[in-house]
Amino acid sequence: MNITFNRIQRYILRECLTGLALVLGVLLLAILMIDVVEQLRTVGGDVKLSLGGALRLSLMKLPQIMEQTLPFAILVASMLAFTRLNRRSELSIIRASGISAWRFLAPVIIMGLVLGIFTTTLLNPFAARLTESFELERARLLNDGREAMAVSDTGVWLRQGDDTSQIVIHADRVEDGGIVLIKVKMIQEERLFAGNQPTNDYTFVRRIDADRAYLRNGFWQLENVVENVPNLPPERKKNLAIPTSLDAVTLLDKFASPNTIGFWHLPRFVHQTQAAGLDASRYRMRWNSLMAMPALFVAMGLIGAIVCLRLSRLGGTSRLLAIGSLLAVGLYFFTQFSSSLGATGAAPAVVAAWSPPLFVLFCTLTWLAYREDG
Repeated sequence: MNITFNRIQRYILRECLTGLALVLGVLLLAILMIDVVEQLRTVGGDVKLSLGGALRLSLMKLPQIMEQTLPFAILVASMLAFTRLNRRSELSIIRASGISAWRFLAPVIIMGLVLGIFTTTLLNPFAARLTESFELERARLLNDGREAMAVSDTGVWLRQGDDTSQIVIHADRVEDGGIVLIKVKMIQEERLFAGNQPTNDYTFVRRIDADRAYLRNGFWQLENVVENVPNLPPERKKNLAIPTSLDAVTLLDKFASPNTIGFWHLPRFVHQTQAAGLDASRYRMRWNSLMAMPALFVAMGLIGAIVCLRLSRLGGTSRLLAIGSLLAVGLYFFTQFSSSLGATGAAPAVVAAWSPPLFVLFCTLTWLAYREDG
């Protein structure tokens, strides 16, 4: 009996994996083609970009796209697998042999758990590195990398500038959500020109040290300033204004996107961001969402499976498939809404990340227990 059960389990798992490979391949190919056109339209509209260059940019995004589409791919793959089993009357034979739904749904649960752990621990770090490379490459092509912000063990680093000058800003920490910098150092450089043509080289202009820097409308207001210019003695000033294109609304957007930080680096990044005095809610939300990924995958797989358990000869299969699809879409939007609450700090990240998948997972398990065990 154990041998028969193991063979059936392996057979159902193989059907699920075959469906997953088919669905994931079709989805990724379609999305890749659309994204190539999008890169040609957006990046290629501003700079000269070949088809190969657009394809290269899209391939950098492919692992992240795969991470985002896997829940729906698991849902559809589970539907395909159990629909085929149902139409070939194999599901009826399995039930007639005395195997309960709990046993022949085990492959779906195992597949969801394994894929969820794989996505969290391996695929996500790989996708994060490539996504960071994509953003840097896109910024390089568009010459849009003049402003960047990051946190590290040494404090907060900010870079701003225009076509003629660059300013690197360092602060020990920040206050008021990032619009006040404490213990500030600024290094200003200007672009060198060869005749009337700009080059990629810069020359040092001055260093500015200040106790505080306040982000105002269009400029930094520095307090207790010491300005160092080459070949001149240091000059002390009570206040100094430095022009900037940053504003209080977009300043925090200069931080690294949560999608560019891998699962294993997120806890340290959260600690660094908090130590710098900045809000780390979206990074905590991202880490908890990745932790909850296996539960989400299992929930999606079970939704796809249980809507196909009704025998095809009894009818109503199409209606159940539609219900399952609507439930999956509802879970997706529920997850996105909950993630928004967690990323803004309106709800605890743990609750926001785990509530949607666990709620749907427990609902499916409860429905299955009622259906199978009465």
